[in-house]
Amino acid sequence: MVNALRIFALMAGSLVIFLGIMQATLEARGAGGRGRVARRITEHAALGLEFFVGATILNLVLNPTWMAVAMTALTIAVRQLITLSFKRQARMG
Repeated sequence: MVNALRIFALMAGSLVIFLGIMQATLEARGAGGRGRVARRITEHAALGLEFFVGATILNLVLNPTWMAVAMTALTIAVRQLITLSFKRQARMG
């Protein structure tokens, strides 16, 4: 059951990121399109990474190894970097 939930979280996160990229490419036309695309992709990447964080925590529960701990820490670090990038971009634009 927990493994199925982990797989669902990975699939949902991937779908959120993919749909965000697709939506951003459709909004790229016109003035300021580059900024809109960057914001849209960053927002969806941050949300998708939330699902990935959940999945890696579930993986840590299922397989408590140092590699699982490292993957969880790496996923959280990437999520935080995306969030910081988004906040910085919002202040600039």
